Amino acid sequence: MSHRHPGSLWQRFVHFFQSFGPRASKELVANLLSHLDADAQGVGLVISMLQGGLDRDASLAEMSKVEHAGDQLRTELVDTLAKTLVTPIDREDLYRFSRAIDDLLDELRDFVREWWLLQGANSQPLLHVLSDLAAAIDSAKVVVATIGEPKSGGATQLVEALRLANRVRCTHEDEITALFQGEVTMELLRERELLHRLDSIGMHLVQGLNTIADSFVKRGE
Repeated sequence: MSHRHPGSLWQRFVHFFQSFGPRASKELVANLLSHLDADAQGVGLVISMLQGGLDRDASLAEMSKVEHAGDQLRTELVDTLAKTLVTPIDREDLYRFSRAIDDLLDELRDFVREWWLLQGANSQPLLHVLSDLAAAIDSAKVVVATIGEPKSGGATQLVEALRLANRVRCTHEDEITALFQGEVTMELLRERELLHRLDSIGMHLVQGLNTIADSFVKRGE
């Protein structure tokens, strides 16, 4: 007759708890941070493209890789959520935030395609908006890193991240206003369409951060 070690049942319980509780929570946060890293990489790629560092084929190919990596991260997050009992914030809010930052990456991919279709636009106004978007994504990473940490001060960081994310729209509006100070040309119309696309990209980040704000309210921050 075999005898189990008296600690084996407890060890199995600890392993189960870690797999479906704290360990999984850390995996979820790490996944979101990696997804934001992919967003930042996508923005950097677009900036390089606008500055002439990437040609059409290279920019399309590289953005496709980044966007695919984002899709994979989202799939992994959904799988982890399905097997996690305890999440650092509301699981629906985690899902919504993940969707928002994945939509951001999808629209960056579409922006690259449109840039090459609508050739002739002035890149400088676009770079102004992209600079603000990059700063907002970096700030969002600081917020996400605080998720699940007790007394993290995440709410304070969130205010700053939302300020930066909303600045994307303000810069977009300033650039649109500047466009129409001169003669209306085909180049102007191309530039307007691309600026509108960047504004839409920024709004995905705003929506995602507002989802995090909802979760912070739910847990009393």
